[in-house]
Amino acid sequence: MTDVRYIAYNTLLMFESPSPAGDLTKAVLDKHSYLESSERAFLKRLIEGTVERRISIDYVLNIYSSLPVSKMKKEVRTLLRMGVCQLLYMNGVKDHAAVSETVRIAKMTKVKQLSGFINAILRRIASERKSISWPKRSDGLIPYLSVNYSCPEWIADKLVREQGEEKAETVLSLSVSVRPVTARVNLSKCTVDEALALCRGKRSDICDIAIVLSDHDSIGTVPAVERGLVCIQDISSMLVGLTSGIKEYDTVLDVCASPGGKSLHAADLARGGHVTACDLSEKKAEAIRENAKRCGFSNIETKVCDMSVHVQEFEESADVVIADVPCSGLGVMGRKNDIKYNLTEDSIESLVRLQRNILKNAAGYVKPGGVLMFSTCTVSLDENQKNMEYLTEKCGLVPADFYDLLPAGLRDESARWGYLQLYGRWGSTDGFFIGKLVKR
Repeated sequence: MTDVRYIAYNTLLMFESPSPAGDLTKAVLDKHSYLESSERAFLKRLIEGTVERRISIDYVLNIYSSLPVSKMKKEVRTLLRMGVCQLLYMNGVKDHAAVSETVRIAKMTKVKQLSGFINAILRRIASERKSISWPKRSDGLIPYLSVNYSCPEWIADKLVREQGEEKAETVLSLSVSVRPVTARVNLSKCTVDEALALCRGKRSDICDIAIVLSDHDSIGTVPAVERGLVCIQDISSMLVGLTSGIKEYDTVLDVCASPGGKSLHAADLARGGHVTACDLSEKKAEAIRENAKRCGFSNIETKVCDMSVHVQEFEESADVVIADVPCSGLGVMGRKNDIKYNLTEDSIESLVRLQRNILKNAAGYVKPGGVLMFSTCTVSLDENQKNMEYLTEKCGLVPADFYDLLPAGLRDESARWGYLQLYGRWGSTDGFFIGKLVKR
């Protein structure tokens, strides 16, 4: 029988490296695809929950351990974190199992001599967890948000300063909530009802072309996904295509396209037109090709190019340019559990410089009278509203009203002025920004 907790332990050790490679959780789940669905679900919850709740978990451990978490050996720290995650955040796990199984794994490692230390701390937390003294809002807003939503203090402070207390807490609460997996129906291939017949899910309450999947342990085995009838995509991302005004014979350029969700949506809308999907590496371009082939779209061409550098052949070539630029990801911390630990304020400043290079070039690729759709999966003012100002003041673009093109439940007056900032309220979307601009 496969030791799922031991797999989780070794995966979590990899997160201790300065720069974890790629999507570790997905890689591990793919490697162990033979596991039963219940085992895969447990493995995923344990890895993602331990990473996601790291700051909250460390707060508790520092109460019960005389040795600060930062001073512990990484093996001990990892074992204690995964034990506390099971005790506090995985309701289906019995206390005795969370403790004894963690100690069992400790005895299999090079820190087996510290298994008694691990056992004592976890047993105390298990017996006293209902009386843990968590930070209160009255003790200080930023420490409260940081510990309760497991977020670095500087990010909590940035969100409060820029978005206000209520919106900041909405974003942070979303980052530790269960996120729905949604799929966009390729309407040139089938109807929503036909797609629903091939997957377990329901129609979205807020977007007509979206399905909320209810069984998504292994997305690749969902028949509607396998047959290319639907594409996995958050509703916020679908809005880029829905509000772009792409017509049947349009020429579309997607400048930061991988893995291709927006390009595929554009191909679905521009059925007699042409979509060019670009990204930085051959690996990313290949991911787009694979998705286009699965979905049966022959009107997509992929190119490998650095969009921070001007490409002359694209100059004023597209009716619609899509620029979903690299960003801090503050709106998708709930999907990318470790992103908040690898960000710095300096890295956001560097991203803004990169974004402006890409956006300046993207503006040049729009035909006169054409549209630039600018988007990010963040809620940072510097990356969103200030980039909109840059596009209007420096790049000769004019904000375009897209209020009436939005689903009724997601309409905001700001869309009349060319932009929409989503905060993920009620868990219906990611935190996401869309700007629509027209070239004079």
